[in-house]
Amino acid sequence: MMPTAMTLLSSISLMLTAHVHRLTDCSGRQRSRLCCIGAACRIAIAATALGLADHGLMADNANSNGETPAPQLPPLPPRTADRSPAERSQQPHIVMFFTDDQRHTAAGFAGNAAMQTPHLDRLAQRGTIFRNCFVNTSICAISRANLLSGQYPARHGVDDFHKTFSPSQLQNTVPGRLRHAGYQTAFFGKWGIGDTPERTHEGAAVFDYWAGQPKQTNYFYESDCRYVNYDGFSRRRDDLCDCPADQRGRVGYDVRIGKDTLTDPRHQDADVIPSHVERFLKGRDPSRPFCLMVFFKSPHGPFGDWAPQTRSFTDGRQIQIPQDATLANASREPDVVKQSLGWTAGQNLLSSQQRHERSIRDYYRSISSMDIGVGRIMAALKKHDVADNTVVLFTSDNGHFSGEHGLGGKWLMYEPSLRVPGFLCDLRQAPTSAVREELVITTDFSVTMLALAGVDTPNEMTGRNLTRLCGPPDKATSVWRKDFLYDHPYGHGGKIPTTRGVRSHTHSYTRYTSTRPVLEQLFDLRSDPGQLHNLAGDREQQPLLLQMRQRCDELATKSGPVPAHLPDARPQKPASDSQPDQQQ
Repeated sequence: MMPTAMTLLSSISLMLTAHVHRLTDCSGRQRSRLCCIGAACRIAIAATALGLADHGLMADNANSNGETPAPQLPPLPPRTADRSPAERSQQPHIVMFFTDDQRHTAAGFAGNAAMQTPHLDRLAQRGTIFRNCFVNTSICAISRANLLSGQYPARHGVDDFHKTFSPSQLQNTVPGRLRHAGYQTAFFGKWGIGDTPERTHEGAAVFDYWAGQPKQTNYFYESDCRYVNYDGFSRRRDDLCDCPADQRGRVGYDVRIGKDTLTDPRHQDADVIPSHVERFLKGRDPSRPFCLMVFFKSPHGPFGDWAPQTRSFTDGRQIQIPQDATLANASREPDVVKQSLGWTAGQNLLSSQQRHERSIRDYYRSISSMDIGVGRIMAALKKHDVADNTVVLFTSDNGHFSGEHGLGGKWLMYEPSLRVPGFLCDLRQAPTSAVREELVITTDFSVTMLALAGVDTPNEMTGRNLTRLCGPPDKATSVWRKDFLYDHPYGHGGKIPTTRGVRSHTHSYTRYTSTRPVLEQLFDLRSDPGQLHNLAGDREQQPLLLQMRQRCDELATKSGPVPAHLPDARPQKPASDSQPDQQQ
């Protein structure tokens, strides 16, 4: 670059910078883009001053037109075990709807008359509802890793918000295995594993269409946002949200609140994700089956960021505050609970009934916003004539406290946190309208997606094929699990107690592995569904305590190391009717 050109660029940069400061009436987006132009000029000037251009270091990445190509997403590996066209014709399309923080009672099909979720209700009531559906781990990142891998955290190793799958692990996840089996795979919404944009983009290595965003994602986007208009087939790494700052100064893909600084806002779950699904359906390979992994943000906070069309959805409907959510009950909780991350939020709810009811109404509107998105996605499937060959699965990454045990949030092994809604609807079959009572866990959905595709379940996955629960009872369902392991290894710097436990049809056993001495809880869910009376210190319950403790160790051994530092129990011969099933 000649000095005269360099001087010209410098002048343009200074003019742009000065002009930006004078644009007091411009939107944040316009200012941001002009600043970027000025910054680009200054970068080119600096590069020239260092002699980089003369040495060819800037040109190495340029294409034949002299333009620098956009960075690319991870390359997609070849399908190593692709199916023949005849085999593909037997594989259904799969849609996995996955929500964030949805309580097991928070849906119309779950009997909640205060909610409007007609699209979910229609699917659930046509298919099979799993009334006893639970998570392996009640926290966003780890639960997502559980679903994708079909494994517990002790096996897949993603036990915080920063770790990610290795490249080989990714290829052995559910979407990786489905791709190898001939499926076109697509991801939409909150990835939630790795937290940063760079680590989030690693997930694209197993998806033919990528529309994921880092961190918590956001509820509202400008209509001309890069993410909204991104072509997920392109493999270009220019998909990150570039929306202007919210009123707190948070910009782009950082966690923003509200839509007041946007001129034409679009709601992620009600609008943006369905638009991406439509884009995928238009551009997909029609000779292949597909799997859509739709990871909604709803109803994760901020609860008030619901789609505007849901404003009146709870009007005139009576809001039920959970009956066990009282300050009196909260006062009986052990110190480890009172000192945990969700305590302040829970106390805030319990201190004001009006605030509590308002929070629940917002929470319900958030779920209704997601339901609108479900309806639009199902309409798109019908429009493209693929709905009749589609199986829909639905569940959430964890539940949510609404003041029970004095808590907000999730994380702990109490029922509101542990339990989630779930169903399977096979649109190839006649409506079944079935409700099953078996214990279902997150990793069952992982195994089921593979089973639907005709892919064998690898030994390292923990889960069972849910299609076995979608027909008449048979020998296979009679030996379904009688209990399951819960494992929450993430401590958030000591703010969340790490826990491990066992949940059976009748009892719940929790071990707080981060306390010294180790605290244990034992609840009889038949007589104490609110888990208010800890039986771990009851002498008469020592045989059952020892039995549940041993069962916890047994199940943990299958997925990771056995914890130590347990207090002694007074062993007695267990009662025969309390013997847990030996299957996970």
